[in-house]
Amino acid sequence: MPRISAFYGIVITMYWETGGQHHAAHFHATYGEHEASIGIEPLVVLDGSLPVRALGHVMEWAALHEQELRDNWQRVIERMALASIEPLAQDWLMVKVTRVERLGEYSLRLTFSDGIVGDIDLADELWGEMFESLRDPVQFNRVRVDSELGTLVWPNGADLDPEGLHDAVRPVQRAS
Repeated sequence: MPRISAFYGIVITMYWETGGQHHAAHFHATYGEHEASIGIEPLVVLDGSLPVRALGHVMEWAALHEQELRDNWQRVIERMALASIEPLAQDWLMVKVTRVERLGEYSLRLTFSDGIVGDIDLADELWGEMFESLRDPVQFNRVRVDSELGTLVWPNGADLDPEGLHDAVRPVQRAS
């Protein structure tokens, strides 16, 4: 089976190739409709793309498991069964967004995993390549909580750091 790991909605695979040897040692990372081929030595995107946060998770995971990736690459060459590799640990994420409600044009009410409920106006955050299109209220309102990453995401791949959101909200109550 080519699936060797999965974390935060990201699936990591390696494939055996027909008709001969692969070129560079690599693996594939898929996140939703995005896919990238990642070289093992060095860790670099060879083809495709992932949203910034997902790519960061993939690179962090790959750096922690370089030897296991090299070992699996050797298995690919020898056409042997691949070994599963532990997912990226989730203990680094101190707080997650668990719920989002739309309040106003660019205002949201967020509920966090530690019970804090707070409001935030994101109007001043909607700049730059990833966020400019969210100035369109229709696009902004497509916000949702990614249950694996525990943060706000939009269909264009934009997302926001849950800890930064937690620090920036104006608390209104503690969830019961």
